[in-house]
Amino acid sequence: MKRMKRTSILFLLGCLSSTRGVFGTAEKDTDNTFLPAKSCAATDDGESCIPRDETQNLQRDLIAWMRSNGAFVGHRMEVRLEDPEDPWSRYGVFATERIERGEELLSVPLELMIEGDSSFHPSNNLDCEMISELLKEIELGDESHFAPYVRYLKSIPERVLPEAWSDAGRELLQELLGKKLPPQRYENKWHELYVTSCDGGDDQFEKWLVHLIALINIDQGFMVPYLDFFNHRNGHWNNAESALYASLDQNEFELAWFSNMIEFDDTFKVEATRTIEPGEQIYISVNSCEEGCVEMLDPGGYGTADMLRDNGFVEDLPQRWSFKFGEEWKDIHLKENEDEDGFGDIEVTWGLGKNPAKNDVSELVENVKHLENFEKAHQRNTPGDIPENEWNIIWQYHDALKTANKAIITHMNSDDYDEDALLLDENSIFHERTMGCLDDESYLHLEPFRTHEYEDEEES
Repeated sequence: MKRMKRTSILFLLGCLSSTRGVFGTAEKDTDNTFLPAKSCAATDDGESCIPRDETQNLQRDLIAWMRSNGAFVGHRMEVRLEDPEDPWSRYGVFATERIERGEELLSVPLELMIEGDSSFHPSNNLDCEMISELLKEIELGDESHFAPYVRYLKSIPERVLPEAWSDAGRELLQELLGKKLPPQRYENKWHELYVTSCDGGDDQFEKWLVHLIALINIDQGFMVPYLDFFNHRNGHWNNAESALYASLDQNEFELAWFSNMIEFDDTFKVEATRTIEPGEQIYISVNSCEEGCVEMLDPGGYGTADMLRDNGFVEDLPQRWSFKFGEEWKDIHLKENEDEDGFGDIEVTWGLGKNPAKNDVSELVENVKHLENFEKAHQRNTPGDIPENEWNIIWQYHDALKTANKAIITHMNSDDYDEDALLLDENSIFHERTMGCLDDESYLHLEPFRTHEYEDEEES
């Protein structure tokens, strides 16, 4: 399936957000303490978070509501903790029986989705209409048609994104990033967009609401129940894709074009892309699709650093990075090549454009020195006044940065590295030109092409 522009028929959720869940409670005008990811087991403050039993009740109520209102939630999968013994464990969706390729896992009708601006596209902006709709449903409380979904959403606290961390946590993260490591300029991204684009305010409840929209609905026109139980991972771990099968704002030409390829039933679906064995976690992707998702392939596109900024987690390999060489940010993809024993090196692939000069490796060497100095300056087991989850994520990200920079250094110092290589993506060029044609509707003004007129001109 192909990802089309936002107003088109097909939206691939390989290009959405992933892996949030129940962290704690969020009530208007309250200051929510950041809590262990989806667990109360590691906090002494039992009043500020939702215990696991209550979390599971919220999940069951949500699924029951969905099924009773026409949604399909597969019976060969379940939502559970990745590691029940780990107090910081997150939830995920796991197969309970063998699932075949192409099998439908989730189908949610439009009536069960909270809809914002379906024509909204830019991933670095904010859907003001969605914020307004969600606020309306929250104020309705149990009278809302979406009450079970809203109760689940209200269980997510404000301090998930790094921009909402404690002062000490943000200061330490900024020290880690310095002036060169991504993500730069992450602080107050979403709140500033809310104030400038949506004429929003500054109270704690509004900040929580904006960060919730960023987590659940960064660049889609719908909030889909259950969808955020699926965690993100690329590579061979990725085993499901999702799409919206609905005709929204497209013109007649687009509708006729896509109708030949896709059956529309006004639902959002998740389907298995390969066989999934019992016990295996089901993963979707934030920034990768089997086909399409062209805007995610551009240099400087959405990657590991963006996921930390916008979703609050550190992506496992395979990863996508953008590091600075001189004045230019260069897109780099990393994946692990495993042997039969599960060990292997990291394969480095460069993004679109020309490779950096070989002597530019000095930029990465400086990055590693900076990371090593940070490690010397801070003892890993002494978070002090930094909440433990923020502390853990900072060190996870430190290790990911260090591993990535060292792998790229090894690659650039090898005899196989070609500094003159230039990578062009014909699919991206074709997609860009096709979408441009659809956007400006220039195809409506084209003159018919007549073969005999061309032949007559050639003969003359």
